[in-house]
Amino acid sequence: MKRFQSVICSMLMLSILSGVCALAGCEAETSQTTEIPVQEETVPPKSYFVRSINHRGCADAPENTLSAYRKSYQNGFTMVECDVAFTKDGYAVLLHDDSIDRTSNGTGNIKDLTLEEVRALDFGSWKSEEYAGERIPTLEEFLLLCRNLSLHPYIELKTGMTTDQAKKIADTVIRYGMKGNVTYLAFDEALLSVISERDPQARLGYVVQYVSVQKAMTAIGLRNGLNDVFIDSNYFTVKDDIVALCYNLSLPLEVWTVDTAEAILELDPYITGVTSNTLIAGQILEESMR
Repeated sequence: MKRFQSVICSMLMLSILSGVCALAGCEAETSQTTEIPVQEETVPPKSYFVRSINHRGCADAPENTLSAYRKSYQNGFTMVECDVAFTKDGYAVLLHDDSIDRTSNGTGNIKDLTLEEVRALDFGSWKSEEYAGERIPTLEEFLLLCRNLSLHPYIELKTGMTTDQAKKIADTVIRYGMKGNVTYLAFDEALLSVISERDPQARLGYVVQYVSVQKAMTAIGLRNGLNDVFIDSNYFTVKDDIVALCYNLSLPLEVWTVDTAEAILELDPYITGVTSNTLIAGQILEESMR
């Protein structure tokens, strides 16, 4: 019996030693053939009280693409704006126009094309050959990138979007763990109401070309006691009386799209958010105080 146990122990030791040697050989071979990617050191973007939102991502890259939003992060933005549209087969993708003609090498309206069809197209070459082969991102890919880079998305719900499509966007945000870390924008207040029903604490921005008493009251009507609601106006229509109106109604005011430092410096202190193609408003305002 003792001899049998000794044989068994010897066999086990040989097996373990063989396994260790094999593993060492495997690791040695792997180390010769596998390159370990070098991680670039990055400085986390700085947050400012005045929200600074990059319009469709970095303007140096093709709009509404993952490359554009990566560059937003690299340039110091912490908030990024995107437009969401739906394909023929019901997938949410990032696209500003109704058609893909301007931003791809294809043609047609996004609602008439399947995801497979648009994913086969080039959405980067129109901007620069550097981005040749850039694909149209899905909403899921965009949210995953924002989550991994700690970017806060401003998601615009395009006019004409259906109730079910708006619900699908809200559900996707929740599923990807981004609930409470997304701002929804829309010219259509009904779409914002749909989002609020799906996520009562969602931050909502009512987008307008100009602020009127009626539109200000519409924005206020979106409040439910749990959410943060603001009005987002075309910068060129914002005058002193508009600022005074929002101030008197305690309605936060953000503006779009501002692309000169001079314009940012002229903003009334009441304005708490600026969407820009290139400029970080908070940084410009901070530097002006030095």
